[in-house]
Amino acid sequence: AIHLAMDRPTLVDVVKDTAPMQVGGFVYPFHPMSTPRAELDKRLGYQKDIKPAVQEARRLMKEAGYANGLKNLDFVVRDLATFRLWAVAIQAMLKEHLNIETNLRVVQTSVWFEEALAGNFDLAISAIVSSLMDPSELFSAWYGKDGPSNYSRWTNPAFHDLAAQIERELNDTRRTAMVRKAEDMLENDPPLIPVSYEQIADAWYNKVHGQNPTTFFGIYDVVRWDNVWLS
Repeated sequence: AIHLAMDRPTLVDVVKDTAPMQVGGFVYPFHPMSTPRAELDKRLGYQKDIKPAVQEARRLMKEAGYANGLKNLDFVVRDLATFRLWAVAIQAMLKEHLNIETNLRVVQTSVWFEEALAGNFDLAISAIVSSLMDPSELFSAWYGKDGPSNYSRWTNPAFHDLAAQIERELNDTRRTAMVRKAEDMLENDPPLIPVSYEQIADAWYNKVHGQNPTTFFGIYDVVRWDNVWLS
């Protein structure tokens, strides 16, 4: 329900002056195997018109016995500008759409990881970071059983079995179909709530040789200097 109640286009707009973002789901939106943006935009929870998604979210809350919402949820937020802005907006959305009341608890990054690993939160907001863009990395680290970043301790045997098959599949066509199936499973049983993904533009001087920015992935790749020279 909370996943559906997120107004993601608005959340992208909220931080536009701090960090450029794009809407995305459970797989990096810029990966060729993920659901295309045009298709994602039609899905509940990602549409610009959020009314149908909110209606379904309220139905789910009622079905689960929380028609009147929830109160006093501990919302742990990393002390970064983007997360603070999002947290306030998400707090307002949850109250308006689902009558869920949260108490924001802003903490330093090191404390956030300690709290997240210990499970001392009802809601927490941070960033997905991985060394590879391939979906298998996310499926293992973030959604895998006992994965190092699976802070919700989420398990889904059918998903874990499919993720293991995806790791071994060599045919791109079959693998893409399996990744899309995995996405559908995550949409219906979310291990976390995706908000958006950062858009990073790389720039460099022509006199700098040895770099290949087309292979860069994420903000950490740009600091890997192996054989680089100036002319």
